Amino acid sequence: MTNAENEITSPLELAAKRHNINIDILVTSAFLRSLSQLGEVVLTTMPQSIVSNLARAAGAKVTYLINRELCEQHGLSFFEASKHAGVDAVCFDTKPIMVELAPKVQAGLKGLGTSPESISVTTPDNYLSSRVRVSWIALNDLSTSLLAVAKYTVQRHRPLLSGDVASGSISDIVAWCECNNYYAVTNTLKPLNSANMDTHCWLIPDIAILQSVESLVGNHESPINSDLPISMVAQQAWPALTEANDRLAHQTLDYLLNRRRWYYLDKLLNIGLFPMETDGENFWRWVGNDGVRLFLPLRASGHYTLSFDVFSLAEGLENTTLRCFVNGRLKTTISVIAGTTVKIPYYSESDGSIAEMLIVSELSVPIDDKSLSISISELSVYWEEIPL
Repeated sequence: MTNAENEITSPLELAAKRHNINIDILVTSAFLRSLSQLGEVVLTTMPQSIVSNLARAAGAKVTYLINRELCEQHGLSFFEASKHAGVDAVCFDTKPIMVELAPKVQAGLKGLGTSPESISVTTPDNYLSSRVRVSWIALNDLSTSLLAVAKYTVQRHRPLLSGDVASGSISDIVAWCECNNYYAVTNTLKPLNSANMDTHCWLIPDIAILQSVESLVGNHESPINSDLPISMVAQQAWPALTEANDRLAHQTLDYLLNRRRWYYLDKLLNIGLFPMETDGENFWRWVGNDGVRLFLPLRASGHYTLSFDVFSLAEGLENTTLRCFVNGRLKTTISVIAGTTVKIPYYSESDGSIAEMLIVSELSVPIDDKSLSISISELSVYWEEIPL
């Protein structure tokens, strides 16, 4: 194979061929670095997502909006878990309403007497009317109907906007951009047009921002040899993104080189973990008799490995069998002892997905007023790059 055959048109395309998550890392990092006077970032993703970690590393004030669909699916348990993780009980739509979440009464009258909670469904203009500086609003879906109720926000703050656009709405989004002096591009920074399928896109308030992002991700660089390791590609094409002496560059480079991310246990969005414990060096959380649901935002489609350590077993247990499910499918059944690392291969079919991992132990031990099985630590996700 000749060198010419090993070259592709841009460093961003090379990164994407290895794993789609690289686009999110590079493009998000470049936008954050290109926004002047970075203020508040409003995200419809959950804490510890890739985009939220990058935004925090850039110094932004991050506001999280609640996932209404998961609240309605899991009820008050997910609502309370979201609040504990720092998520606002608010989501965006075209008309303000209140959505009540009533407790689900289970066997043994569990849940009886629990007070209902409410999600405030509101418009961006209502929610953000008192904000001083909104730099970026990242939504699950972008539509002209939602943009119509963000008119004041757009006029006052001129924020960067991002989200998924359905193919049938692309012409309307492009027309909205023309009327409001925005520039619409796909996640690969190509101009958004009616020929696109459903796609993630960015609406950019200033052409200078787009030009900066294109330069930072290496769109104007010479073609890159696909045989190069990602560390060399970073040195050649993305030095301004990965070599600056700041947290954003360090986080960007860490993601690219190590192809993994940790989930911190203290702010982990979950249903079923007991509070975090530590001996001053290690950190762990206990799993109860009903198991635990972990909500892991993965962002991009592709192959992953979900991993956690069994830090310890409840007193009296030498081993137990775990059953691990991801999005309702049994992925592995494994006998574990203290110190076992559990690794679960997983393929995410679509962008913007969440891996809902359920871990259930066959054995548990009553201790005081609790029923404990295992404690977990070192929760992480690795993305598996495609060999070129």
